[in-house]
Amino acid sequence: MLLEALSGEWFLEDNHLITASAIEKFQSVVGVDNFLLDEESLFRYSLDAYRVWSSQGRFSTNNKVSAVVKPLDTQEIVKVVKIANQEKIPLIPFGSGTGVMGAINPVPGSVCVDLKRMNSILDIDPVSLTVTAQSGVILAQLDESLSKRDLMLGHDPYSLPIATVGGAISTNGVGYRAAKYGSMGDQVLGLQVVLPNGEILETRAVEKTSVGPGLQHLFIGAEGVFGFITQATLKVFRVPESRIFKTYSFDSFENGFNAMNEMFSIGLKPALSDLTEERLGTNSVQKTKDRYSTNLFLVFEGYNEEVNAQLSRVPDICSQYEGIDVGPSMAENYWSTRHDSAYRFKDNYINQPVGDWPIAYRNRLVAYPHVALPALQVLEYRRLAKQIVLASKVEITEYSCWTSPGLFSLMLVTTVIDQSKDEDELNAVADELLKLAQDLGGTMEYVHGVGAKLVDLVPRELGYGLEIMRKIKSSIDPENIMNPNNLGM
Repeated sequence: MLLEALSGEWFLEDNHLITASAIEKFQSVVGVDNFLLDEESLFRYSLDAYRVWSSQGRFSTNNKVSAVVKPLDTQEIVKVVKIANQEKIPLIPFGSGTGVMGAINPVPGSVCVDLKRMNSILDIDPVSLTVTAQSGVILAQLDESLSKRDLMLGHDPYSLPIATVGGAISTNGVGYRAAKYGSMGDQVLGLQVVLPNGEILETRAVEKTSVGPGLQHLFIGAEGVFGFITQATLKVFRVPESRIFKTYSFDSFENGFNAMNEMFSIGLKPALSDLTEERLGTNSVQKTKDRYSTNLFLVFEGYNEEVNAQLSRVPDICSQYEGIDVGPSMAENYWSTRHDSAYRFKDNYINQPVGDWPIAYRNRLVAYPHVALPALQVLEYRRLAKQIVLASKVEITEYSCWTSPGLFSLMLVTTVIDQSKDEDELNAVADELLKLAQDLGGTMEYVHGVGAKLVDLVPRELGYGLEIMRKIKSSIDPENIMNPNNLGM
């Protein structure tokens, strides 16, 4: 049996426990059907995409939540949080489980709060160009509703078909349109948040305030450690009149970077801008002789005159750095397939029982650091990164600057011979590259949050800022019930 009663307490497998009184209290709020204790649910709600896909986790995958609670609205979350405070039960927020950093990292005795029932779009304002939605709304659902009003979201990540509004805000994600419209955090005008004491905080949904700091920023990218986002008011945009695709090929990453940087320096705003250098050869012994293909994918969208004006400057800039126009087809294919991996994840995992999840045979390990740097340091970072990797078994198969010149990514790959040893080497190389970004004045992650994957490096990056965050945390969450173990809390 999954559960057995003993001395008035319910003990779950893996030493997880939750009292019978707590079970009764939670069920009285959400109903018996929305309080889950079955083994399938406990497993599913204890991991995100990182733990599904990766064998490289630096944290225990044995811990599971003790129960799952599924509130319908903000008032039910308030009651859930107050019970958790009384019972000293840690709460783990859960949107769709699509995070790739291990932010779903339960501690013993924790309860998962599934927000997907909170999936209502509350208001669309075509005059103010805003939308207000509950945190459990899927981004694609929101975008579809907006499209009926000739509106669209500015945030368009790979995970659009599966990620929730609250999850995207909590990681401050970056999407394909970020070069023009900004990150998910840039879309947020106002938030409703349930604080760790059960109080509701609502920030005013306006473009700007000078009445103290904008408190919504405390929760953007905070991975749920300061409170649960229950609804958000976001910027929206008119569906563009025109969209044009361009791809330029360069003989070197340096030339492509300089062209991209020049575009941004003069104020060009493509919706999509992705400079990608991919390895064509496979020579693990003489890596310096590998051949690479460097392409700059561009998508310009907006009103007709704007698009045409911006495009008029692109050929001269690219030709200055020996870029060759190879036509629109590569960029068009890039754009049309940008959500495919999310649909595969939905079909293979979200829509399948845990027992039917596919297990991929892994003959190689992959790490994909995403660092943000001052543009001046990007080429130097790339040079030093190559030196670090050359001293190891690890190989770099891709470099990219995505959405802006300062957002730099590398794909690290190593062949599996000795699983444990190869994982350790890959993690060590990735850590060295993340530290290098920090040392050059950058940040170790610009898109996915920290989760459990990068938490060990948070003190190194934030310095005394982490102590300030911990003081804020302890003042509003003295029992540390809100997503503990994340962000170094």
